[in-house]
Amino acid sequence: MAFIFLALLFGGCGGRTVNKRAALDLLTRLPSDVFDKDDVTIESLSQTGARDLIVETRLRAAFRFERVEGKWSLREVRLGNGAWERFDDLMRALQAVKTEETRRLLEQVGASVTKYRDKNGRLPDFRDYVSLSDALHPEFLSPLIRFDAWRNPLAAHRLGPNAIRLVSPGPDGKLSSADDISLTKDYTN
Repeated sequence: MAFIFLALLFGGCGGRTVNKRAALDLLTRLPSDVFDKDDVTIESLSQTGARDLIVETRLRAAFRFERVEGKWSLREVRLGNGAWERFDDLMRALQAVKTEETRRLLEQVGASVTKYRDKNGRLPDFRDYVSLSDALHPEFLSPLIRFDAWRNPLAAHRLGPNAIRLVSPGPDGKLSSADDISLTKDYTN
């Protein structure tokens, strides 16, 4: 959701400096009229570059809990004037987006290895993902990619002279578990 906010901020302001009032106006114009002006309190603005702005806020939110086997469990969430959304559905949607983003990152790294191999006639020498990304950056891999969408470090394994496996530990952050996301590339022709 933060990415939507940033895109709207810059789309609506043409890239000029944004003050708290302008940020509040943009946030309250989100699709579906989710937020009223009293639903959002702007805490701070930090412009981190010509195209990036971080808007820290306090948002009005509501949470519905349900007692399950004697313990309270979060069931639904509502932001501002928005509809109640099942918390589990939101988390699954977020995991799906992060999984897809991680797959794209692994594909980018795999394509960078292909470019390296095409230029040098062999795969780069590496002992782990950091040394692989160092060999690829900046000529073949720019910007540098070291983490998956959950901000977990990536891993790389050589599977032979012409094959590699790139791995994200996935949502649980643990390598060699059921939710790992991997890409295996065989460069034999």
